[in-house]
Amino acid sequence: MADPVSAIVDQYKQWLLGATKPRTLVVPKTKFEEHPDRNYSLKNRKASYLQHEKQTFGINLGWTDDAKDSTGDKVARWFFTRSGNNPGPVQYGETIAIGNGGKPSFLEFEDRAVGINLGWSENPSFEWKLLGGKIGDPVNTQDLIAIFNEKSEDGECLIFFDRTVGGDIGWPSSKTWTKQLEGKAWSVVKKQALERLGID
Repeated sequence: MADPVSAIVDQYKQWLLGATKPRTLVVPKTKFEEHPDRNYSLKNRKASYLQHEKQTFGINLGWTDDAKDSTGDKVARWFFTRSGNNPGPVQYGETIAIGNGGKPSFLEFEDRAVGINLGWSENPSFEWKLLGGKIGDPVNTQDLIAIFNEKSEDGECLIFFDRTVGGDIGWPSSKTWTKQLEGKAWSVVKKQALERLGID
């Protein structure tokens, strides 16, 4: 019988970091415009590449249409920022900020009525950890990793999550759309839908 904890860990390690790059150390930077060689793709084992993508509901994140290397190169806009001036490689278990493209670049935990509780910030939000290797070891491209958020409810890993509405991304505790639309969330979505139809 399979170890259930190992099975869960395996489910969390969904992300292939810098899938199209040769195996090399992942190095941080402070903003998107500098060091383009430090931009990385985030490929998910259950989908394709995660990218900035306009959504009607929820955070503007979505998936590329395919998982080809050429597509990965086009959407390699993810980068990692650390607090302080240490120029060394990103380490497993280190608290970092995760960015994508220009301003606002940085992902941060944010309560939402619908979709994953994430938003964009202009300033680095140090609330993320890359997991999957020995704590303190440097992270490499081609590593299969888990992406952990310290501010999510009880701390959770970012995962592929099949949603009816919004980008297919979530936490292990994420609920389906119908569950999210209960109570206050339903009221918010209903109001927005009616406003879009011209009822104020």
